[in-house]
Amino acid sequence: MNYGRLLEELEQASGDFQVPATRFAAEKMLQDLGKRPDAVDFGKYALVNSSIGTAKFFALRGIKESVISSYAVMGLASALSLRDELLQLALTNSRDIESFVLDSLCWVIAVITKRAWMDSTEDQRISFTHVLCEDIKRHNTPCIGLVVAAYLIDEISGGSKCSEFSLPWEFHYLCKQSFENTHLKLLFEAALNVMHHQLQRSLDTQGVSPGGSRTIAYERRSALHVAERALGWSFTSSDENKVIDLAFGSSGAVSKAGASGRRSGSSAHLGDLEDGDEYNKPGHAILDNELQNRTPFFPTEWQDLLLNNDVLALFFSIYEATLNDQMHIYFSPGSSHMALQCMIQISGLRGKLIFKQTETKSADTLRAHYATAIMQNQLRIIRHVCTMDLTSDASEEMVVATTQMIRRFIEAQLDEQPETTVAGERLHPLALLAAGVPETFEYFGEVSRFICLLLRATSGILKTGDHEGYEDFGDMDNYFVMQAFDELASAWTSIINEIREWRFQVEASGGAEQGQLLGSSSDIAGADTDGQIGNRS
Repeated sequence: MNYGRLLEELEQASGDFQVPATRFAAEKMLQDLGKRPDAVDFGKYALVNSSIGTAKFFALRGIKESVISSYAVMGLASALSLRDELLQLALTNSRDIESFVLDSLCWVIAVITKRAWMDSTEDQRISFTHVLCEDIKRHNTPCIGLVVAAYLIDEISGGSKCSEFSLPWEFHYLCKQSFENTHLKLLFEAALNVMHHQLQRSLDTQGVSPGGSRTIAYERRSALHVAERALGWSFTSSDENKVIDLAFGSSGAVSKAGASGRRSGSSAHLGDLEDGDEYNKPGHAILDNELQNRTPFFPTEWQDLLLNNDVLALFFSIYEATLNDQMHIYFSPGSSHMALQCMIQISGLRGKLIFKQTETKSADTLRAHYATAIMQNQLRIIRHVCTMDLTSDASEEMVVATTQMIRRFIEAQLDEQPETTVAGERLHPLALLAAGVPETFEYFGEVSRFICLLLRATSGILKTGDHEGYEDFGDMDNYFVMQAFDELASAWTSIINEIREWRFQVEASGGAEQGQLLGSSSDIAGADTDGQIGNRS
């Protein structure tokens, strides 16, 4: 069929769509594009022959809608052939295609991949994943592998960014379950490889002024995007209670597969519930801190990556490098924000699956080594933040993120039950930190200093600010300081409550070994029997 005339109509409709007077008629034509039986063939023709970006954009949308609605007729072989053809088009013409069209093209590739995922063999799936990983490691500009990987993770994760497929819930669940077992980790490793090379290049040229023109390293999707999505992945249940959080509707119970928490049920984190929240109402899911503010449970297969000290330090080092890369020569704009999100996620690793004992290390040894690495890296960040003007708008993101990663780390550590026993009693989590992590007392000391600085800044705002006319403090420009203080105050309250519990445990058992550690922890936390914070300012 000669698509020349139809292409002219598409280009005309794309232009009319941007004019209010002709938008309605143009919109009707564009919406019907995906309903044509030859929408895929015409879409490919438009991508190659049209010189108008919006026309190619709507052609891609027609391809996507046609694949979703007509997949049963198209079949697996045709769908994969189309996917591979579009991927090759993106790889070979990435510099010539408009950025928003290229972004849409990668999205369509991800959508087709998911739709054909369950019908594909594992060899076909892994082959496609390896193609993406190889392109990510080459890291051309723009990097198609990174863009497709980011969209593919969004599609398969089952979150709000997932496309509508009009398929049963089991389809999404099975896609997610098979993807996370192997493919997600491979993409994460490829992203780490790119991040390592970016960091190394920035460190090698640190202090050296680049000659000639300075090119901004702009990427629509960077390696940090892929890493952040992987670290925020909500893994499927390993038991028979198949749950994909709330992305596909409310569930009666939140999956706790892999949990090793000391506190369970509604009493675990009631301190996170806002005033007036109901947690015992029938059918009301408690989402206080389990899904919204906690790092997901990672399976044992991720242990070699996430418990690697070099990997943990990589995210902190990249964040520090992005602060020095003000001209965005090595890291694209927004990288510092993505790095902060990754730092928050890795600060809250939890569960007995990720800390499962190995042939050479016990679970408690793994936890202690992990805590040591996190404390060492967080201490650098905390000390840097303490030298900043905490009320400055420029420091808002870093101050809030730092308090969030501290809180997430402390709460995750306090919720873990050590396996080591002393005189027949399970070691308290604080005892494990005090005995197994040399930086524990120094870390708590810096955290308490940070709390006092935030308290002083908050007091100054309330004393000197003119708050007349404000219904609440949320209208204030530097309200973030109070939010940050609230984060740390909650974490510190958890520590004090645990010290009290630990004291009762020691007094009841009469354990001398834990009693000595308890005395040291109480001193360094600055907590007396009333739970007061010592003066550390």
